[in-house]
Amino acid sequence: MMGPFGIGRNSRESAHLLDNAEQNIGNSTTLLPEVGALGPLVPSFTIIPQANPARLLALSGPSDKGQTTTIVMTASRLIGAANPNPGLPGPITGIIEYGSGGRFTRIEFDIPVGPFLGAINQASTAVEPQDGCAIVTVPTSVLRAYARYDNLLIAPVLGTGGGQTLAQLHGVTDPNLMGPGGPVLVNVSPPPAPSTIIVPSEPVAVKAMAAYFTKPRSKVYKTINCYISNETGGGPAVSVWAPGAVGGYGNYVFYALPTGTRSVRVLRFPTSAVLNVLIHDNVRPVDYFILPHTANSNAPSFDIVGNQSIIGLNSATSGDTVVMLKLVCEIGI
Repeated sequence: MMGPFGIGRNSRESAHLLDNAEQNIGNSTTLLPEVGALGPLVPSFTIIPQANPARLLALSGPSDKGQTTTIVMTASRLIGAANPNPGLPGPITGIIEYGSGGRFTRIEFDIPVGPFLGAINQASTAVEPQDGCAIVTVPTSVLRAYARYDNLLIAPVLGTGGGQTLAQLHGVTDPNLMGPGGPVLVNVSPPPAPSTIIVPSEPVAVKAMAAYFTKPRSKVYKTINCYISNETGGGPAVSVWAPGAVGGYGNYVFYALPTGTRSVRVLRFPTSAVLNVLIHDNVRPVDYFILPHTANSNAPSFDIVGNQSIIGLNSATSGDTVVMLKLVCEIGI
């Protein structure tokens, strides 16, 4: 029997993405750190994005019934028998693929690791760690949510022919160099008899949930880790330039901005390093400014407008060196 809209009364066809009770709208997984190319006990600057990131959500609906959907993704430290020696949590990247039918795209963003009680490298086993949270809203009828552990990841420089990192361009092989979530060498006794222990990156629990009709209030960011030296300041300081770069880019180092970037904040240490900043579209420079000395003030943020999609950085002088360089991008969906 046909209903008033030509659909059978007994039809059970799902009309929306989350209507099918057999599909999982909430899930969790444990992410383990990747091991650097130089071995588990030696930090490495090698580019190591985690292979085969864990799929947390895999939802599909009729291609003509897309709907605005909010995804909540969280991350927290693991405490207990599964992690008897808590270390330092590395950065966690959330990945969402969304779209309609055979047309879809993806975004990447940071999932902050939640706070904890205890020392920075030893959480209290008597307290359940809190979750850090990122909230993203997308229009979609297809939803895939992943999480990736970006342990030891330092972003490659564009236009260098081999996808080298800023550290590799300078030939840095110092074992104190580490990725953003790499092992940390800690000196546990003073001279003349120093000894070190290695605080590992620890596993984290990541969760994802999807819902309709929410009003998210959070901002979403994606951090590009360009260079990370020893956290204690003992690692090599490098100039922000690419010797012998190909493609006619001079000595700038270029990074691609993530999809949906609205603004960028350049974080560097020391803040006394003066940097030239060049903004490109996909063909040519379209904007330029100088990042001055900003001691005792917040790092400046600038908008990304029009078809700007690439950022280039260059030390103003040979003395403008950094031991840390990051690009923090605000993502707008």
